[in-house]
Amino acid sequence: MKVKSVSYSSDRKLGRCEQQYSYRYDEGLKPKLKSKGLFFGDVMHQLQQAHYRGEGWEKRFKIWKKESWGRLFEEEREMYIENGFNPDFAFELFTHYVDHWHSEDKHWQIVLVEERFELETKLGIPVIFQADLIVRDKRDGVYALVETKNNEEIPTAEQRILAPQVHSYCYLLSKISTNKFPEGIKIGRIIWNYLRTTPVPKPTLNRDGSISKRKINTDQRMYNLFLKENKIHPKTDDERLGIENVLKNLPETLSLLRVTNKPNLRVGEMFVRQWLERARRAKLIKTPLRTWARDCQWMCDYKLLCEADILGKDRKTIIHKNFVTKISNAEVN
Repeated sequence: MKVKSVSYSSDRKLGRCEQQYSYRYDEGLKPKLKSKGLFFGDVMHQLQQAHYRGEGWEKRFKIWKKESWGRLFEEEREMYIENGFNPDFAFELFTHYVDHWHSEDKHWQIVLVEERFELETKLGIPVIFQADLIVRDKRDGVYALVETKNNEEIPTAEQRILAPQVHSYCYLLSKISTNKFPEGIKIGRIIWNYLRTTPVPKPTLNRDGSISKRKINTDQRMYNLFLKENKIHPKTDDERLGIENVLKNLPETLSLLRVTNKPNLRVGEMFVRQWLERARRAKLIKTPLRTWARDCQWMCDYKLLCEADILGKDRKTIIHKNFVTKISNAEVN
């Protein structure tokens, strides 16, 4: 198989299924239509990039809406909306992000934003990776890798313990050499920067106009928005105290979370060495093997094409309808 470079994304494909890797990197097939999660993640990363570069995230949003959302077919927009993506919600969520983290972000000196790195290896192929955001804390001078994740639900601590991507990136950053960082970037913190991509529910009104007491997993932001939208102003002290007690017991936000961890360079080095070893073995593969399983339905963009190849059906029509074949040389994934 063709192995021109190694990345976290390419290694995931190779580790999961050789045929999936071959479709992506041997044939250069890339899905025309991104999944809802990737589509949402793409716009949020664009807004974050513009925000931390001081380019104006609201301006970037207008450009994205015109050039990306506006160019979709009506059926494609409907598909995204039915799956839970709405441009207005993306705008509202990032507005909340900027407002909520404003006081914390004032302590950050922005070092690098969406920076792409290429590190040569003894294998003769480079490791390619892209750091979302690297900042220096003005309070103690520590460099931090800020890893933004857009998830339907904010992950648990268990999912962060041995996350290969961030520890590997911290290790790789310590090995790079640039004019600004000739001895690498020594990352002292990992900051997990989560945005929840499913709306937080609001309370509802009963038929008599009172607030439903049904328990829901909401937060102060959504509760206050509900009160404002329904023009609810407590008329008695009992009503006021009742609302105040409810708000007091709710979290400030369920849409955003930042968690700080220590990088583990030993673990990061282990993962990078495994990426390279898998890539070395992949170069020797002449006929890629399939890993066929139930999760192909939701874990693989190439399921229909794979089925067509198995059954000997016309693959050209599927490729023409679902994939593009031109890959930019600057592409990381």
